[in-house]
Amino acid sequence: MKIMISQVGRELYKVPLRILDHRVFVNGEIEAFLENFEVRRNDSEVEKLFQVTETVGSLKYDLSRCSATGSGSGAENLAQLDTEVTHLLDGVNALLAKAKVERTASTRLQETRLAREQRRAEFLTNLEHGYRRIENSFEEKEEEIAELYSDLQLKLNIAK
Repeated sequence: MKIMISQVGRELYKVPLRILDHRVFVNGEIEAFLENFEVRRNDSEVEKLFQVTETVGSLKYDLSRCSATGSGSGAENLAQLDTEVTHLLDGVNALLAKAKVERTASTRLQETRLAREQRRAEFLTNLEHGYRRIENSFEEKEEEIAELYSDLQLKLNIAK
């Protein structure tokens, strides 16, 4: 009896911690937010960079065509614009190359991710263990109730 009371006491002591501990949920929400934010933002930024590249490339082509057909000071201005657009295109290509580079996470970030995964795995294991305990307890209680009813039926001489 004393052992059961101490077990119940320990379980009751853990209840506020389980109810008020939102770390697992918050960590999951943070991971989902970061993943969505990084993926969506990265995709839209890369898409915009490709659009800029296409626009600059078409401008370069148009300027090259115009400078080939033009003459005089207008041709000099077009040639200057052509070189500036070429520099702009090179800058955009360099920016695209930087955007495509996979960034590696710092060791601290990797360690915290690993620790979160371990805590999550431990939480899921504990949750599964709790489910099994509840199921076992339910089955035991079900058997006890069935025995009590059968005993009661025997004592009262009730036919099944």
